[in-house]
Amino acid sequence: MAPNEPNEPAATDSSAGLFGTSVTLQCIERRLQEVLETSATFGPKVSTEQFGYGLGFLSVMLRLKPDWQGEKTEELPKSLAVKIPSSVTMEAVSKQANIEERFKEGSTEFSMDDLLKTFTGVLHSAHASEASFYKMVNKDALKLNVPKCYLADHYGANGENGLLIMEDLGAIATTKPVYETLSVESVKTVLENLAEVHAFSLLNDQWLSNPDLKMTFGRFQRESGNSFNNMVRTSLELLKKEHPAIFDPLIDRLTEMCKKELNFDYMDTVHKKLGLPPVMTHGDLWINNMMWRKTEDGKGSTGELVAIVDWQLVHPGCIGEDFVRLLCSSAGTDVRREHLEELFEHYHTSLKAKLGKEPPFTVAQIISAYKHLFRYGVLMILPMFGGFVQAELGMMGIENIEQRKQDVLNRAKCLVDDLYEIEDELAVEKA
Repeated sequence: MAPNEPNEPAATDSSAGLFGTSVTLQCIERRLQEVLETSATFGPKVSTEQFGYGLGFLSVMLRLKPDWQGEKTEELPKSLAVKIPSSVTMEAVSKQANIEERFKEGSTEFSMDDLLKTFTGVLHSAHASEASFYKMVNKDALKLNVPKCYLADHYGANGENGLLIMEDLGAIATTKPVYETLSVESVKTVLENLAEVHAFSLLNDQWLSNPDLKMTFGRFQRESGNSFNNMVRTSLELLKKEHPAIFDPLIDRLTEMCKKELNFDYMDTVHKKLGLPPVMTHGDLWINNMMWRKTEDGKGSTGELVAIVDWQLVHPGCIGEDFVRLLCSSAGTDVRREHLEELFEHYHTSLKAKLGKEPPFTVAQIISAYKHLFRYGVLMILPMFGGFVQAELGMMGIENIEQRKQDVLNRAKCLVDDLYEIEDELAVEKA
């Protein structure tokens, strides 16, 4: 099954859970009636389809098209994006891609069943972060490229599932495939959005005391039984085994580094060590969590950013965290290597304009934070690159598949090369 295709026909039973979750059409209809202040019903021709399959692992995303019946239906949204926090997608994708079988070939123990069991509490916390973020955006009218959020329900005390209902941007926007990379100008657009949320977080401090906005990646992987640490180590072994011409022996030094120290909690405290104030951090800013305006024929995407999505890991963090995640995962090697200072100067200028004063850190400090976090940006994307080139997931599209696979693997190789250079530089500074 290719990504972005529904994996189940439209639901017809309004009392049945949608796409393997516990959320029903009846529940969604009732909650929308409340928030939209309407008595209109979904009607007999209501339809649902899953989208984004294989791109988001901690939720089920579906497109809901009500057949509104009742008064003033012309004022109601014709299509909605519904996000249901759930491990259902992760389980399905892992089976499709034979993840557990592949990882058994490595020396690190890995059990998908054990991983899924640990995700219940993590999902609750991650969803609480995202729901609180969208409520804050609405309350404080942040000028961000994010979808309009109609409903942000937390998990209920009686077991009610969390739920997000947003505007459906699918008609005008799409994510870029992982084998594409962002241009300098596209990266600048993303950085301008980060400047907006960073300015808000630097001018206001009440968000720092919100207990829901604390879901860092370090906490996420720790509460999931350090599963990502195990996945990283095994992924490095598999890269060497499956693509020896590129990664043998290149990956060996990184493998040894991970054996000695692999601590994602470092990302949560590095800003304090560098003397930087915390900023509101997306935490998972990579190509699958950005939507771009579609081309006129609807078959591709432009460089116009429509929305940054998936704020499940939003938290107080280091200024360099989102930059590292963005540039390692989504920018081309030449953009990252040749335009780094230009990009951070653009961000700094944008932040200054939004703050109305000099930011509390310089461009040099931003670059330093970026370099201190580069190792973790690389380690977060390498397992994904290694997995996405597997034929089972269909992530390389239907044309030029071998070339696209090589492009992705070469990007991975360049990340490792750059990591060693930065690690050597930091070692000299430390000495």
